Formats: sequence, C-alpha cells, structure tokens
Amino acid sequence: MRFAFVIICISSVLAGCATPYERCTSEATKDLRVVQDLITETEQNIERGYAFEQEVVPSTRFEWCVSRNDRFHLCRDTRFSTRDKPVAIDLEAEREKLQGLREKRVDLAARSQDDISACQQQFPDAER
Repeated sequence: MRFAFVIICISSVLAGCATPYERCTSEATKDLRVVQDLITETEQNIERGYAFEQEVVPSTRFEWCVSRNDRFHLCRDTRFSTRDKPVAIDLEAEREKLQGLREKRVDLAARSQDDISACQQQFPDAER
C-alpha cells in the first residue's frame, strides 16, 4: 500500500511538468493504476499467506535544549516511524477480493480507453 502512495505522490509532483495531453491521459488511467496496484498487492498476500499492515511506532529520546534564560536542560523529543507488521488474512476472502478487483480492472480498462480517446481528440497535435 505504501508503494501505491509513493507512486501517487511522485505522479502528482511530476504532473506539474507534464503536457496537458499527458495530464489528461494520466488522469484517465489513474483508477486503473490504483486497481492494478491493489491486484499486485493481493496476489502477493495470497502467495505469502499473510499481509502487512503499517504500524506507527513512537520513539522517545532526550536532547539538550536551551531555555529562555540560556540554561541547558534535557528535553524530551518523541518521533514517529512506521513499520510493516505481518497480519493473518482469510485466504478465501483474499481470493474473492482478487476476483472482484480483476473484474473491476476490465471495466476500468475499457473506460480508460474511452477517456484516452477523448484526450487524443482534445489534443490532436500532442506528441505520443
């Protein structure tokens, strides 16, 4: 799941550099890409026999700080990180979810093709 989030973040940053045609086609295939990432993740979960869930882990450390009257004292600093935690899954439910995602991918692929055709008509001179 984290991978999908990173891809979405990167694509949104790069969207500022894209041509109008590229932005149009990217938007047209966004849902299809998300569903494909979910299919990949679900297939990996089934193959492994378990899934990963992100867990937020706090860690506290103490640092020297300077107070208003220029005296040093210890300050507590809590930082948070995430780690992947293995979790049990219902393999039959995962298989059903995978089947549903594959059916959704077929529908989204057809819709994406229609949207890409609309982008091509809207930007006929765009480089492809």
